[in-house]
Amino acid sequence: MNKKQNTSELNILEQDYGIRSYEIDAGGRLSIPSIFNLLQDAASNHALRLGVSVHQLLEKNYTWVLSRMMLTMDAFPGWQDPVRVRTWPSGIQTVFALRDFEIRDSADHIIGSAVSAWIVIDADKRRPVRPTSFAEQINSVEGMRAFDHSLNKLPRIDAPDVENRFFVRYHDLDINQHVNNVSYIEWLLESIPGFGRKGLTLKELELNYLGEAFKGDRIISMCRKDNPSGTRFSHSIVREEDRLELVRARTCWDQT
Repeated sequence: MNKKQNTSELNILEQDYGIRSYEIDAGGRLSIPSIFNLLQDAASNHALRLGVSVHQLLEKNYTWVLSRMMLTMDAFPGWQDPVRVRTWPSGIQTVFALRDFEIRDSADHIIGSAVSAWIVIDADKRRPVRPTSFAEQINSVEGMRAFDHSLNKLPRIDAPDVENRFFVRYHDLDINQHVNNVSYIEWLLESIPGFGRKGLTLKELELNYLGEAFKGDRIISMCRKDNPSGTRFSHSIVREEDRLELVRARTCWDQT
């Protein structure tokens, strides 16, 4: 299916995608980073329609930054499989603007869901501002959530089992000139022992985005195994120069 908008409702967007060859992983399924790219694309398109996209906010010297997110997956489509992403703003909590997502297959079954919390920041001062001034444009769908989960701050990990090092490349940057949220996901996945082996499928991924990284920064991605079977992990990503923590995360996997 070609990408298209399927709803006339202002506060809900439904967008169709066909999984492209470069969006699948070595196992032939939609890759985890590609899932987040699809969600980000749908959210960006909806924000544009609502008049609050990054480009539109930058004209007023503001921008969006993803702060917290949780994804759950029940199935992974393959190459050329059609999927539909459904997204809507689901409320405002203090400094957070909430946005939810559903991923549906060709039979309209929900195969993935996500909840997220975004902040608006002053583009110069890099400080958050309350999104209430944009509340009328955001037009939240109150009481409608993809699933019930409070996006709280995750605990910091001590004594990691694995540490991997990366350099921030130009390719990792987004329009805000800092590392795109998907690059952090790629780094944390690379630090999971045995990541990519057969029989291990992502069930849940929860993230806290805590700081910014920029081109040339040296990054350490740390991982700790949280159960004997190796299906639960805690993650921390820091900048090596000053040990500033950039991301905390946890992953849960199904073993078949």
